Amino acid sequence: MSRFKSTQSKTWGPLKGSKNPNDESSGASDKGSKTRPPKKKKGSKKVKLQRLTKVLADRGLGTRSQVFELAKAKRITIADSSDAPHEERRRLRGPSEQVPYDANLFLDGKLIPGPTPLVLVYHKPKFVLSVMEDDKKYLDQQRKHLGHVLEPRYIRSGMHPVGRLDYDTTGLILFSSDGKLTQALLHPKRGIEKEYVATVQGMVDKERLEKLLSEGIETTEGVHSAKLIEITCSDGPRIEDFDGEAENNHEMNEGDDNSNVEDFSAPHSDIRLVVTEGKYRMVRRMLANCGHPVVELRRERHGKVLLKDLPVGEFRKLSQDEMSWIESLM
Repeated sequence: MSRFKSTQSKTWGPLKGSKNPNDESSGASDKGSKTRPPKKKKGSKKVKLQRLTKVLADRGLGTRSQVFELAKAKRITIADSSDAPHEERRRLRGPSEQVPYDANLFLDGKLIPGPTPLVLVYHKPKFVLSVMEDDKKYLDQQRKHLGHVLEPRYIRSGMHPVGRLDYDTTGLILFSSDGKLTQALLHPKRGIEKEYVATVQGMVDKERLEKLLSEGIETTEGVHSAKLIEITCSDGPRIEDFDGEAENNHEMNEGDDNSNVEDFSAPHSDIRLVVTEGKYRMVRRMLANCGHPVVELRRERHGKVLLKDLPVGEFRKLSQDEMSWIESLM
């Protein structure tokens, strides 16, 4: 018996690096026998699906248990467009169905409003509390608050104000539907700027005020500083009394400032300044302790979100640039 093994029965494959002419996939890579999957087209995004009950609850259609019952009863339909005819709408099977967050959904044939915005901009009038509900002990006064102005579906979906403005202060206030974003917008470590225009009585020494604000002003709430932007002549405060609620203003004005003492015939100045804190009546306290009690205060900027020409009492959505800034915080 030969001591050498026979090799006649063994079939040898092509040498490494060579191509087999009988192999239909000879143009493929030699690494492995599987063909590479086709590359995804640039710009194509995978549609993120969410549970139907979550989408409905986030749109303020009701509580989780309420929207569960709606979905369970198969009262929800979906379509490719908001004006799709009935025959083009598909009835969803139940609560566990997965749908796009911005899907066109219908309840009993009626279009359900779209997703709750991440952020809304509101121009708060005077004599409106920056809370969603007033304290029970003041309910008999029927004071206006932000819960009166925000759409009920947004309230049900959890939208809330970002910080506060004083009862007698006007201007920009943000509403957010994301708690982590709200925290990012308000956290002192972020140092996000808030810009105000304060109307004060009389003329102002810019150099003196700039020095005082930069060094820090001591108030009953602590020492606070600000950056002075400019001082201009003013026509004085605009007399705005929404529904005669000025009489409720007294209790909200307790503090360092004397904002109730007013001489409308005297000259006035507008002080534009920037702060990075949000303490109670801080701007009013600082300026009052500098000898310039505030007779009117308006916030015009929060970070990169501007009030612009938004009418008093109106809402607007963010611009593309503002939205990019908001997303950078998250």
